[in-house]
Amino acid sequence: MPTEFKTFTAGFGLQWLKAGWIIFKSQPFTFVMMYLLMVVVSLVPFVFPPLQLAAVLVSPFLTAGFYLAVVKKQQGEAITLADILVPFSTKGRRLNLFRFGLYQMGVALLLSALLGILFGPALEVLQSVNEQSDETQVLAQVIAQITFADIAIFVVIQSLAMMAFAYALPLVFFRDEPRIIQAMKQSLLVFYRNMAPLTVFGFLVALLMLLSVPMSLVPLLVVMPIAYIGFFVSFQAIMSVSEPPASSDDTPPQQQQQSGRFDA
Repeated sequence: MPTEFKTFTAGFGLQWLKAGWIIFKSQPFTFVMMYLLMVVVSLVPFVFPPLQLAAVLVSPFLTAGFYLAVVKKQQGEAITLADILVPFSTKGRRLNLFRFGLYQMGVALLLSALLGILFGPALEVLQSVNEQSDETQVLAQVIAQITFADIAIFVVIQSLAMMAFAYALPLVFFRDEPRIIQAMKQSLLVFYRNMAPLTVFGFLVALLMLLSVPMSLVPLLVVMPIAYIGFFVSFQAIMSVSEPPASSDDTPPQQQQQSGRFDA
C-alpha cells in the first residue's frame, strides 16, 4: 500500500535548509568527515575502475548511515564517523539496500547508453582531438553535433531518475519498503506533489554551490552536508516519520511541530 505523505508550500524549502544548518552546526566536523568519506567512495572508480561495482553498491549504505546520524543528533545523542557504517550491520535492511544499489547501477548503465546515443558524434569528435587540433574548430564541430532536443531529452530523463531514487532510499531503509520500483514511484509522486518547496530547496542549494566556485569549491564541505541533512528533514516532514524533530534555540519545540517545519 502506498506510503501516505504530506504536501507543503514553497516556503518550507527554506525551512528544511535552515533545519539542515541547525543540525549540522551541532557537530559540524563529524558531518564533514562523513561527507568526505562519501565523496572518496564515489571517486574510487575513477582511480581504480575495477572497484566501480563495489563503490556503486556501497553508496546507498553510506547515505543511509548519514541519515541515521541525523536521527541520532535529533535525539540529542553524539555521533562519530563510525555511525555512517551502521547500515552494513543492520540486519533485515541490508539486502534491500544492496538491491537498491543494483537498481541504481542498472539505471546508470541505461543513462550511459542514452548518453552515447544522443551525444555519440560529439564524443567521437572529442576523442579525435590531438595536439595539432584547432580548439576553435573542434568546439564548432562539437556544437554542430549537439541539438537542443538532445540536451533536453537527457536532462529530463536524468532528472526523473534522480527524483525517483532520492526519496526511494529512505523509504527502503527507514520504512522497510522491499519493493524498489514502488519506492521509486512514490518518490516521483512526492516530488510532483511537493514541487514548490523542493524547487526552492534545490535553487538555494544550487545558489550556495555557485557562490562556492570563486573559493575553489571549498565551502561545499559545509554546503553539501547541510543539503543532505535538509533533504532528509524534508523526507521526515513529508513522510511523517516518527523520529523527533531538530529544535532551534529560538523556536519552542511545540511551535516547530505545529508549523511542520521540522516534522518528523
